[in-house]
Amino acid sequence: MSVVAKISKGAVLNKEVVNKDVFNAVKDVAAELLKSWDPTASDFIVLRDFYSVSYPAPLPRELLEKVRKYSPKRIEDKVEVTLPIFEIVHGAQWAGENLQVGDATVVFPYIDDATTDEILRGVVTNLTAEEEELE
Repeated sequence: MSVVAKISKGAVLNKEVVNKDVFNAVKDVAAELLKSWDPTASDFIVLRDFYSVSYPAPLPRELLEKVRKYSPKRIEDKVEVTLPIFEIVHGAQWAGENLQVGDATVVFPYIDDATTDEILRGVVTNLTAEEEELE
């Protein structure tokens, strides 16, 4: 399962959980967004990044099954997991050497609601910070 979240001007417009693994979900979402993309108005970029989340050890069996494929690592009394995050930027323009992101869609694995909220806060903060650097 994967999360697909639409972000515009530093705010999450909507998010949904889809029943696809993250790699198929990002390809499907990107293909759909590409159909409505206006190449005269903005760039279209798919970026792969990683986001680390920590959980208290030991992990419950259900959580362990969800994160096992992302190589969890035990660090003292926590378990750290690095998740792939895909940012599909489809409403961006260059301002000098910097990219101003207007609209983006983020795709990442669904673990639980708390993890989803943490990742989205991090992504929005990063996108907003990049724009503030331009000012």
